[in-house]
Amino acid sequence: MKRNKLHIIWLIGLLLFVSACGDDEYHYPSVKLDFVTVKSGVNGKLQTLLPDKGGALAVSKDRTNSTISPNNSKRVLANYEVTSSDGVTSATIYSLQSLVTLTPKFKGDPGYGDLTKTDPIDVVSIWMGRDYLNIILSLKAKGGVQHIFDLLGEVQEESENGEKVVVLSLYHDANGDPEYYNRRAYISVPLTKLAGKPDQVVRIKFKYYTSDKDGNIVESDKYSNADFKGFEYISDAN
Repeated sequence: MKRNKLHIIWLIGLLLFVSACGDDEYHYPSVKLDFVTVKSGVNGKLQTLLPDKGGALAVSKDRTNSTISPNNSKRVLANYEVTSSDGVTSATIYSLQSLVTLTPKFKGDPGYGDLTKTDPIDVVSIWMGRDYLNIILSLKAKGGVQHIFDLLGEVQEESENGEKVVVLSLYHDANGDPEYYNRRAYISVPLTKLAGKPDQVVRIKFKYYTSDKDGNIVESDKYSNADFKGFEYISDAN
């Protein structure tokens, strides 16, 4: 069974390159830390950086010297600087961190329902970005053990005008990792599969399992209760 595996990751600090002036003053680049999509050329080197908001940027310099499969794309957490020269805007990449990309599984998809563990997590942040739902999780871990995530989808309702509500449920298997320290995990969910046709409105609700004050595992309805309208996704519009 193919599962999405995660080595627990956390951001301790960012080592930035600096340039020294003659009088020992330092210039720190104005950098961004975002979920982005990077694209490679025929040699696998990164050529384009596509932020979730704004247009694509040519990669003028990649200080990580990263490569991916030729003519491919990948979701990453990028520390980068936007620069402009002679009216041309480009990006300098300082650091990259892989994200866990979870494509929702629906009934009938291979592996649907294989992972049912509900080891607790907390949602630090969740937001829409282009064709993705981005999530930062906090979980307890000692480290050195692979955690496994799976995301199951269910169409809750579909109206006559074509708008539909999709519920995404996140499952987590900590693989027995002791709950010692707070760690963060970064997940990006591609949403194009959810829209059956261009311009269809999809409202996304999100369920996950967390711990209550007594340490019991409970299902959180923070992003799925009746009062929550859902994260609105329109294909080709985000």
